[in-house]
Amino acid sequence: MKSRWKITGGLIALAIVGAAILFRSDRSEQEALEETRRELRRLGFRIDLTEFSCSTSRELRARAGALTIIGHAVQAHSPDDLILLTPVGSNAAAVVWKQDKLAGRDGEDMWPILRESLRESRALYENRPDLDAACEAALSGPIRFDVNTSAGHNMLLPHLEALKRLAQTLGARAVVELHDGNNDAAWTNLLAATRLATAWDPEPAEVSHLVRYACATTAYDVTWQALQAGGWTDEQLERLQREWESVDFFKGLPETAAFTRASAVATCQLERQQLLTFFMMLKQTLRAPRYAWDRLTDYWRQLRYRHHGTYEDEKALLLHCRDRELELRRAIQSPTWSQMRQFPGTTNMIPFQSKYPSRMQTMMNMRQILLASQLYAQGQGQGFLGRAADAEAHRRIIIAVTALERYHLRHGSYPNTLQELAPEWLQNPPSDFMDGNPLRYHRTDDGHFVLYSVGLDCVDNGGEMSRPRRAGARGEVAGAFGMQQAVDLVWPLPASVAAVRSQE
Repeated sequence: MKSRWKITGGLIALAIVGAAILFRSDRSEQEALEETRRELRRLGFRIDLTEFSCSTSRELRARAGALTIIGHAVQAHSPDDLILLTPVGSNAAAVVWKQDKLAGRDGEDMWPILRESLRESRALYENRPDLDAACEAALSGPIRFDVNTSAGHNMLLPHLEALKRLAQTLGARAVVELHDGNNDAAWTNLLAATRLATAWDPEPAEVSHLVRYACATTAYDVTWQALQAGGWTDEQLERLQREWESVDFFKGLPETAAFTRASAVATCQLERQQLLTFFMMLKQTLRAPRYAWDRLTDYWRQLRYRHHGTYEDEKALLLHCRDRELELRRAIQSPTWSQMRQFPGTTNMIPFQSKYPSRMQTMMNMRQILLASQLYAQGQGQGFLGRAADAEAHRRIIIAVTALERYHLRHGSYPNTLQELAPEWLQNPPSDFMDGNPLRYHRTDDGHFVLYSVGLDCVDNGGEMSRPRRAGARGEVAGAFGMQQAVDLVWPLPASVAAVRSQE
């Protein structure tokens, strides 16, 4: 027993001596870190959370608050089963609102279910039907949310799920209004759903941009449904076109990269502030002397990381994130996705490397892995920038479509080529963001048209859109592990009633 205590005492003495040596060690890591910080500041890089702010005006807070509250209120009643763009064949889709009976997954008619869902979601908001208030809020001006950027990676974003659900609900409401012949109400809901993507200036977080892209996809789908109705005025079509022309899906991405760097730096600084006491280690050792050496080595490892590793990690993170931001800035200057995807880190993760097996390395790389898993689950295998490129391609298609509809309104038919849209309806003929060539377009014999982008693989598949993989899997478009099939991004033809029934 005495020898055990002697060993324990010796280990404790060794720990004290080691800690003293550690505290008296040189400050080279700290000095190197400070030099790196000064150099990055000189070059204009933001490295502290205090340099970011998402504070907004009272008007913007009121608008954002209404959208958040209403979005959460409708969440419990959001119509999940409605698929706004159901492929039928290789380049056609079902006009949902034209169907007398909308078959659900279990074969029941979904129209009564949709109406009940929308009725239940109309809880009062300031003594008004909430979806009407949501439309008014979305249409009344810019959308920005007041969030606490000082929290870094722990920044709370309760509005994201609310906005996504609200976009889906407004899309469903537009379809129901079209089915009931209330086209003016349908148009109001379409514009409101659109502005959740076009008027929203997202905070500097990857997940916020992903939700914005999801809202853009919903708006794209409901726009296709609405434009199958016809009868829209040139003023309405022009407003919709201007909404999409005002959007830049890449604009906020460099700030997001800078915020990621500042958040990582704050985490390193927080690590140095965590409580790590010698007396706690001593207390645990006295309780179980047989584990004295293990506790001592663990304490020594933590202490060394605290006084050396965190500084080295912070410096390495600053340089790692600087390189990622520079790559991102160069990438988004590319005129096409085919050029953008050549840059490092555009389609593949570049992990953070640390000389220490630290929590910081694990945390940074796990964030990237989680982001990648979300993208793969959405059928997006080309990374975060690929999702932005996909949204940009859809944006250009909608702009071209609205110009085509305005041309049709004037001439009674669609043009032979997209070049005929310029300069009256478009400043320049629309190009495909994916490869820089003109969007693929041709008229059909029945008076419609097919318009498409070649998609993220930059391969022209002749206007082949993603389709269900098997009968009964309505809307299922992803392959194994979420990888999307090799397809184009298509503005499809309206499918015939017979073709739709054959899919049921």
